[in-house]
Amino acid sequence: MKSPQQIKQLLIKKWQSYFFHKDWLQKVGFSTDSIAREKENENVKVDSLFPYLLKLEKITDKQMLHQFSEVTNQIEQLTVYQVRNSQYFSLVWHDINFRSLGKQRIPGAINFDNIECLSRFLGCWQQWQNFTCQTLTTQEQFPSLLPWLQQRPGELIQNLTVWPQLLSVCQYFIANPKPNCYLRELSITGIDTKFIGAHKGILKKLLDQLLPSEAFNTEFDKLTEQGFEKRFGLKFSQPRIRFRVLDKSMATDLGGFFDLEVNIDEFAKLEILCDKVYITENKTNGLAFPQVNNAIVIFGLGYGISILKNITWLKQCRLYYWGDIDTHGFAILAQARSYLPKLQSFLMDEATLLACKDFWGQESVDKRHQSECLPLLTIEEQKLYQQLKSDHFYERLRLEQERIPFEYWRQRLV
Repeated sequence: MKSPQQIKQLLIKKWQSYFFHKDWLQKVGFSTDSIAREKENENVKVDSLFPYLLKLEKITDKQMLHQFSEVTNQIEQLTVYQVRNSQYFSLVWHDINFRSLGKQRIPGAINFDNIECLSRFLGCWQQWQNFTCQTLTTQEQFPSLLPWLQQRPGELIQNLTVWPQLLSVCQYFIANPKPNCYLRELSITGIDTKFIGAHKGILKKLLDQLLPSEAFNTEFDKLTEQGFEKRFGLKFSQPRIRFRVLDKSMATDLGGFFDLEVNIDEFAKLEILCDKVYITENKTNGLAFPQVNNAIVIFGLGYGISILKNITWLKQCRLYYWGDIDTHGFAILAQARSYLPKLQSFLMDEATLLACKDFWGQESVDKRHQSECLPLLTIEEQKLYQQLKSDHFYERLRLEQERIPFEYWRQRLV
């Protein structure tokens, strides 16, 4: 027989699985009459599971014969526990005939008369009241949301304290689909920009259920990279691209400017006519990059190189990536190739590494890349990556791109 503490933990686990919530949602009946009835009379309840009986483990003849003292002690503990909590539950007793000891009175189940008794016993009465209240409010405002909520009561319970505000945001987007403004510009009573920013996950789930398909962009399903804003027609702060024109004759097409920074959409529209595009992680490299005919250099992106993946005109150019010679640098290169398949590496080879031995350093332990293999590397790059990973040349070897001598760099330009 389980101890009183184990029994309570069992009930808590059942409560946290939303077993009782799902049953109430399925069977309470969400007609207008039932809502009015519950609001008019708080005592009107629909407890389909109640009285709820939690059956206890059966006690066998063998246990009674060989563990009589232990069994009677457990029964006594449970009886004392029930007396202390008599306002919440009662014990259901059965008279059982045991072959060895004859008729014995044994507790067979724990009985909770109603959901209030159970939820108070578990310390969840306030939560239950809020849950039912917000469910009925949701039914009044958005009846179409109930089938979804019946399957996912946890979404409501985990957001009980902000549920009215979430519904207010939903009301706004239903009335104003694809508002084409920044979050800061939304005029929703009692709602600020930070609230929506902090609750994008649950808002996406709710709006997906409530909005017609033409009111959001299904192409954007994730929250990363301003996915919420893109999905629901909001403006957002776009990532910016900084680049330098490396050919004087090209600058005339860009108003005579050599060093520019624009947002990603503007960069996509530029359609710069050039043969080569260098991409380097280091800002100093980008600023000092020598002149190259028909070329530009993009710098300062790091892992953010993925924002270039949808720039159509870039795919017509010869692309070169220049990163540090370390495991981290090759990981960025491999990831970049998943977006830009024709991307070539620049100054990330064994010849450069050995030529610059005087400038070797060490990669920090927490930044070392641990993948056994980076599939998108070339054979030569893969070999060097494995050598770096195994400390073939030097422990945690790293050659930072800005340490490569300028003359060596200039001579290797292609």
